[in-house]
Amino acid sequence: MDFTKILKTSRFLDPAQGFAETKRYSEVRVDPLTGRTSRILDFPIKELARADVRAQVENSKAWCPFCPAVVEFVTPKFHPDLLGKERYSRGEALCVPNVFPYDENGAVCVMTREHYMPLLEFTAGIMEDALACCFEYLEDVVIKQPEMTYQSVNWNYMPLAGGSLIHPHLQITASSSSTNYYSEMVPALARYEEKNGRSFWSDLSDEEQSRSERCISANGRLTWLAAFAPLGVFDILGILHEAHGPEDIRDGLLSELVEGLLKILRYIDSLNMGSLNMSLYFLRGDRYFVPHLRICPRVSIPPFDTSQINYMKMLHNESLTTLKPEDICSELKALWHE
Repeated sequence: MDFTKILKTSRFLDPAQGFAETKRYSEVRVDPLTGRTSRILDFPIKELARADVRAQVENSKAWCPFCPAVVEFVTPKFHPDLLGKERYSRGEALCVPNVFPYDENGAVCVMTREHYMPLLEFTAGIMEDALACCFEYLEDVVIKQPEMTYQSVNWNYMPLAGGSLIHPHLQITASSSSTNYYSEMVPALARYEEKNGRSFWSDLSDEEQSRSERCISANGRLTWLAAFAPLGVFDILGILHEAHGPEDIRDGLLSELVEGLLKILRYIDSLNMGSLNMSLYFLRGDRYFVPHLRICPRVSIPPFDTSQINYMKMLHNESLTTLKPEDICSELKALWHE
């Protein structure tokens, strides 16, 4: 398996150094499966200051449809022609239709009764109940709509990550149409196995374990990696080797998945990063595809609160970061095994 790095050097005459020659270094990294590239930049950034969200949280309480006093009255119910329940619930989690869906089957899972929950306050119980609630919905969708094979559980935590509501919630989709992520991954997975006679996911886990540069944890059922060619500031990949669909993630495997997620939330918080995007991907009926999760923090770049998404990501679909995955792995592994 190839982990290709293309090293780049830029030279210029720096006024801060009396116009002496200065060099900046960067890397182009090629994803070992798809060939998609990401860039690691030499761009010094001071430690991020923790954002003060108190006013934002307080102002959002007045019109929140997910708070306990109103959620039962203002959220919709699932259509009986499509699903077996009007709503899905487990513990504090409540799954209802998304009134602004991205696809023909879109749902929202309210994760907790609390209007705002800092990353360090999410518990195993909250996360397990929320994910299990999402999985029950996805299992039910295909009973009457078996063609809804592209399924995912997604999280935009806080407005910086695209969350339109402060109240913690997951977004769930079940579709007959692929996103670009699936369109890129699925044929690449088939090509890899047909060429090598082995599963890409098993090979990736084995290779990363042997290299010990980006493997955070692996036990045969679940592998956690810092992605070689990250999709964001950093990109943690969780591979569920023994699962095929949402119904397979239960009991011990669900607890193990949530335990890893909580460690990642703790690490993100330790960097004073307070927003994230997460997706847990499923593809029913495809033997090459293995359920996996990706989680990326979202930041605004100081000192001007610049968006991390610029023309390179928006129009060239090229991810940029200043953090090396190997450094992220080292720091997260230390926390992981405390």
